[in-house]
Amino acid sequence: MATVRLAAESHTGRSAVITSCQRFEAYSFEECDCEPPERKTGMDALLHLAEVAAGLDSIVLGEEQIVAQVRSALAEAPTGIRELGDIALAAARELRRETAFNTHSGHLLDRALKVSETPNSGRLLVIGTGHMGRLVAQRAEELGFDEVVVTGRRRPDGAWFTAGRFGFLPLETMRETEPFDVVVGCLGSDAGELDIATALPPSRRLIVDLGTPRNFGGFCEAPLVSIATLLSDTFGRKHSNERRDALRQRLHSLVERRMGMAARDSSSAVGALRLSVEQVRQRELDRMRRLHPDIAPETLEIITRSLVNQLFHAPSERLKEIDDPELRERVLALFASSPEQAGRRNGR
Repeated sequence: MATVRLAAESHTGRSAVITSCQRFEAYSFEECDCEPPERKTGMDALLHLAEVAAGLDSIVLGEEQIVAQVRSALAEAPTGIRELGDIALAAARELRRETAFNTHSGHLLDRALKVSETPNSGRLLVIGTGHMGRLVAQRAEELGFDEVVVTGRRRPDGAWFTAGRFGFLPLETMRETEPFDVVVGCLGSDAGELDIATALPPSRRLIVDLGTPRNFGGFCEAPLVSIATLLSDTFGRKHSNERRDALRQRLHSLVERRMGMAARDSSSAVGALRLSVEQVRQRELDRMRRLHPDIAPETLEIITRSLVNQLFHAPSERLKEIDDPELRERVLALFASSPEQAGRRNGR
């Protein structure tokens, strides 16, 4: 994982680098000699990006967090990569809108309990107070565990925790507590490995390691389920694979349709308007990133794109209906980036 991470991050600045718990991917127009475990080119790469954004390659089908990770990677990518990536992202969002994805990463707990045939009762400990830890804790409560406790270096301050539904243990004292029936590791990828025998409280039934790399090491008396176990179970089930394949086929058709739309728009009056507006947005986006480095790039991307869509969707749709080529050209000239371009638009 460390080798793949370094190879992917070596492309930063000239590509879109997608980073998640189990994924490091770089998308670029340039050739590279980093010898990745897997390489895709051309349309295959674009379709794969759409599949990733839709959550079709995630261990939890339709996982929602990956969308933000793809959007974040595209926000910092060069313009050409961003434009193609937007097509993949738009197709992925369309698939997600028409498909009933009713699971999130917290449902990995369900899978672990099912694979190990462990009942959903008793005391459960979640190690980690981040996004993953929150989802697992909330899912454990929904499943009916008698007591759900979270542990971390500091007490969570989010509304999900302060409502008082979960107990808390400081990380340094969790070894001294009473045994738990289930212990779940939800630490980040940069966390050090914990020794099961010396760092964890006793577990009566099951230990679940959702870390990549693994959260836990050493000898384990209780059954242990890891991400590798869950991956093997997920992609080893015929029904799961058939559903993913059907969704891939639908997604591919959405990508191809959007590619066709982009090709048509690029040669139309409306397409020219959208291109001009997008160029203005990109210039302002770059300026805002320089002036406000404290704001996440994906946040600026969402804000500026939302504003542009709100302002120009209705005018662009009306422009399609105008049967007056001269008027269309004059409207487009208003958005030209220079007087020379405006003159060319008006035939001067």
